[in-house]
Amino acid sequence: MKSGERSKPIAATCPSPEEATLSLKPFVIVALVVGLAAVVVLVVIFDAPAIGSAVLRLGPLGFVAVCLAHGPVVAILGAAWRFCLPVPSLVSLRGVVAARVLREAGAEVLPFSEFGGFVVGMRALALAGASGVEALASTLVDLTAEAVAQLAFIALGLGALYRLRPDAPAIRPAAAALAAIGVLLALAIVAARRKAGFMTAPLAFARRRLAAIGPAEASLAMTFDLLGRRGPFAWAIALHLLGWLAIAAEAWFVLFLIGAPISYIGALALEAGLFALRSLAFFTPAALGVQEGAYALIAPLIGLGVADALALSLVKRARDIVIGAPALLLWQRLEAKRQWRAR
Repeated sequence: MKSGERSKPIAATCPSPEEATLSLKPFVIVALVVGLAAVVVLVVIFDAPAIGSAVLRLGPLGFVAVCLAHGPVVAILGAAWRFCLPVPSLVSLRGVVAARVLREAGAEVLPFSEFGGFVVGMRALALAGASGVEALASTLVDLTAEAVAQLAFIALGLGALYRLRPDAPAIRPAAAALAAIGVLLALAIVAARRKAGFMTAPLAFARRRLAAIGPAEASLAMTFDLLGRRGPFAWAIALHLLGWLAIAAEAWFVLFLIGAPISYIGALALEAGLFALRSLAFFTPAALGVQEGAYALIAPLIGLGVADALALSLVKRARDIVIGAPALLLWQRLEAKRQWRAR
């Protein structure tokens, strides 16, 4: 890495979330409209008064408790990202956790796909002291660790579903697809570490895509180096898996508060199925319609009423807005201060 590269801010080389998603804008608008329509249709079909009653049973104090319970989850996921940064790094754990909050806010609150959330997270990490290369490379490594942990989480969810409903017809095909994806992901990680020859075409594709975000060559080189650190990478995977398990506990907690208690195994099966479907529809802004449809499909398999599952979805969306919107406003204020000082 060149001596001047470390201090180069990502804001100078990375587009804003709006610019990063500009080419997808017509599709994003259509997806938002379709997603909102799907949410409304599902709420109407599955008894809107019952869903509203379940949400109201939560109460203000219950909602505050739900928001507070999300704090440790974000802290765990932020700690996982911290293990994906180079050593030494100028970014503190608090800075990475704040960047993770903004990454989630960008994906769940703003009308962008998850890609927009990644851009917001990288820019926030730059404000915390990372260079553009570090922010982009650590995000790529963190997403890789997250993908590995999510596969393990979905596998645990399938096991939980099998325990509750061994006759569910979707278990075997899902397990086969999961095993195939796991093998491909493992081969890709090993090939990236060894820089195998057959990775030439994928790397060329990655360089073209990353060139729109930041310094592609230096970021890919650092990504390979970071993936080669087996200890920190393993810790990142473990913490991500712990974070996903905590997300299932959050769902269990919300359902308990709204008067629809299920076992933790049921919550694990519910959330694992949700994240599997959300991963397939990653291009949908905030997973509008996808999240609600997933809950409506999986809830009957675990003995949960669809109305209660949709109430859970609405509570989670309200929580994301209450946490994410102020975080985004604070981030915009910090960005404005940085630009003012630069001028």
